[in-house]
Amino acid sequence: MINVLVTGGAGSMGRLVTEKLISKGFFVKIFDLPSADYEGFDPNKTEIIRGDLSDKSDLEFAINNVHSIIHLAAILPPLANENEELAKKVNVEGTKKLVEVVEKNNPKAHFIFSSSVSIYGKNLDNKKVTENTNPNPDDNYAITKFESEKIVTKSDLNFTVLRISGVSIPVFQEPPKEWPFLSNQHIEFIHRDDVVDSICNSVDNNESHRKIFNISGGKSWQMTGEKYVKDYFEILEADIENANYQKEEGHFSWYDSDKSNIILKYQNKNYELYLSEIIEDLDRLMGE
Repeated sequence: MINVLVTGGAGSMGRLVTEKLISKGFFVKIFDLPSADYEGFDPNKTEIIRGDLSDKSDLEFAINNVHSIIHLAAILPPLANENEELAKKVNVEGTKKLVEVVEKNNPKAHFIFSSSVSIYGKNLDNKKVTENTNPNPDDNYAITKFESEKIVTKSDLNFTVLRISGVSIPVFQEPPKEWPFLSNQHIEFIHRDDVVDSICNSVDNNESHRKIFNISGGKSWQMTGEKYVKDYFEILEADIENANYQKEEGHFSWYDSDKSNIILKYQNKNYELYLSEIIEDLDRLMGE
């Protein structure tokens, strides 16, 4: 049985990745902070490792006898932009220490790094973003992800870097006070389950070695901010005139994901399916 380490494995995305890996026949080592909630993991198919990215001995223990390492642990927005020092310590210095430990103690391991399309910065001309588009990170979170990418890609490891676009979760949520994009801006989200598939399908996949991929929803998810908001408000039977948009362009665009989907085969849930899932969840909440 192949062993896979998931850092941040007790978080919301980490749990989904762990469950998917188990369903694919992998044994999962779950590495997260001692304070994390580890309730519900199958002790026969997982190993819990309570530790910290800043502790070399914790990392050495965690990476022992693993085939692949999925590095999800990170400080995310908004905290990453509110506490710059913490984000740098975890996102950059933690990644650096992990890469160094892997290079020294398990250099043949496949290192899968969860990055973000936010590293491209604002796409003011609405051109489709490819993996060759020059990064231009303009907030602390994006900067920490880009700095971490450079650490990973300059290493001697068999790496896969996944630049993940905005994630749409298929459950009903109250609309935000302010949508994080302009009404006429190109946006392309991705279904949460497709993100999980992209990560898990990188494991034991030689075609993904030493590659950087854009991970996004695909053609059905390419739209303007106004369309996305209009569809959501129609589900709520609410007046779109009540929608408020960000005053400046957000970190969203359309992305070239053809290469990543051919290799990772993850674009399985289109936008129309996502809308139907939101309707089903809303009906459930309303008792219908």
